[in-house]
Order: sequence, then C-alpha cells, then structure tokens
Amino acid sequence: MASIVYKSLSSLSPIELKYQYHRDEKLDTSFNEYDEGYSFYETEGLNNFQDIVINKDSCFVLTSAVNLEEIFISNGSIDLNEQPSTVILQPQDSFIYFVRYNPLTNTLQKTLTSSSHFFIQPIEDTKEVELFVDGKYVQVDEEYPFTLRLNSRSLDPEIIHRQRFSLFFENGLISFKTKTQDGYRYLAFNSDNTMRAVGVIFNDSVVNSYLFKCYPITDITTAPGFIPTNNWVTYYFDVESQVENKTVTVNKDIQKVPTNLLIDFPVEAAVESGKAKINIANLKTQVTPTGGPAPIDNSYNKQVITKN
Repeated sequence: MASIVYKSLSSLSPIELKYQYHRDEKLDTSFNEYDEGYSFYETEGLNNFQDIVINKDSCFVLTSAVNLEEIFISNGSIDLNEQPSTVILQPQDSFIYFVRYNPLTNTLQKTLTSSSHFFIQPIEDTKEVELFVDGKYVQVDEEYPFTLRLNSRSLDPEIIHRQRFSLFFENGLISFKTKTQDGYRYLAFNSDNTMRAVGVIFNDSVVNSYLFKCYPITDITTAPGFIPTNNWVTYYFDVESQVENKTVTVNKDIQKVPTNLLIDFPVEAAVESGKAKINIANLKTQVTPTGGPAPIDNSYNKQVITKN
C-alpha cells in the first residue's frame, strides 16, 4: 500500500514546460505566485485538460479540444526595419513618377522611367537601417541642402549617421528620417526634383512631402520561425469523373480545427531541473471528443465529363 506524504503548499516546486523542436518555440505560459508561498506555471491550451497519468516515469496529459496556436506565443511578423528587403519608391502624390538614380549627377531623381531598386539593410542592435542602390551606400551631404548621393565606401564611425535612417512604414507608405547638422530631417524631393533631407509637413500644410509609396520586390513582412498551425485538408473522391481520385490535389484547407492533443514529458528530469521538455502528439480523428462525426464539409463542384 502506497504511503501518503503531507507537505505544505510552499514546499511544492512548480514545473516550467518548454517545447524545443527546431528552436525554443515559446509556450503561452504565465507564472503565478501567492502570498502563502504557493506558485505554479499556467500554460494556455492545457486549461480544462481531460486526463493526466504518470506511467513508467513519463507524465501524459490529454488536453481538451484546442487549436494548436492557443498553446504557443505567435512570433508575429517582421517589418521592413527588421529584415533585409528590396523595394521601389514612388512619390505619394504621383502615379507616373518614380525614384531613380542618375549616375551623371550622382543624385536620386524624380523620373518617368523605371525606378531604382532600394535595398534596405537593418543595422543590428539598433532601430535604424542603411539604404543601398546599385550596391552603393545612400548617404546625405554634410552641408545644406543635404543632397543624397551614392558612395561605394561606408562613412567613418563619427559621421556614420549620414548613412543611417529611421524607417517608418504603414499602409503602403514609407518615410526615412536622418540626422543632419541642423537636426533630424526627412528624405523628400524639392523643387528641382532631387531627393534631399528636406522633407517638412506641418499638420495639413505640406511643404515638402516626405511620404513615398512603397512597392516590395521581396516580401515586406514575413512570419518567421515556427508557425503553430494544425490545418486539416481534404481530397477529391468523385465517383463519376474520377479525374482527381488518384492524385493528392487538395480540395479544401480547413483551418483552426479544435483537436485533442497528447502531451508528455519525463518526470525525473522535470523534478531535478524544474523544467520539462514536452512532446505534443496530434490525436486527429474523424470523430469529435463526444463521439460524433467531425463536422468537415468535403463538398466540391462536380467536374464536367465531356464525350466526343
């Protein structure tokens, strides 16, 4: 007969669950602590679990029907100032002009011809970026009117601010702010259609608009790393035409289907370290947790069979 051991709540040690498959995919976990000394980790998706058992030094937890993304913290998206990207630029108030490099004057001009490609390179451990056109640095002149020019060499550290820009991007519009000897200025065109750090907007009064339409050559946002999805797919089964019956052509991609998950972790390692690396098994079946048929609609338009 097993003996019963009594302990105070403060003597109980919480176990932190972790999931590490390709990298440290973060579980949606919060730490709770009470004045009486009782503390525990709460992981979303494991609330209202159906069953738990310990067998051969492994702990198994059967969850309720949940979406896989409920368990993890979404990585969100990376924006232009966080990943290398290539874009073309167009003045906000124009549908025909673009921004193009003029090698004769070594300036960026407003032109009717095709746009130059601007490569955006984020600077590590900062919120700034550097711009490249034709593989050369975009740099601001030291003196007014702060004309933009290209240079194959980077500036010295003490004046590196002349090739560093703060990028703001929203709703397809982008702006670039840089530090000059007269303070911070935005990149814009002036009266001679040359791009300089002279952009000014006072509320509704536009002196030199510094907003540009931004058209990506590469994706401007991306979902990085681990994407916690558990989609169901269905395939064709057409008795009449049988055109797709022997292929793996997907008929429907069904997202966010609640599924029971089986989570397990080694007990001994969890007790010793206070952390447990979990495994997650997908228990997808054709029936719901209550025993009924899964509500999956696999209908499709019948393919027309033609005869000569």
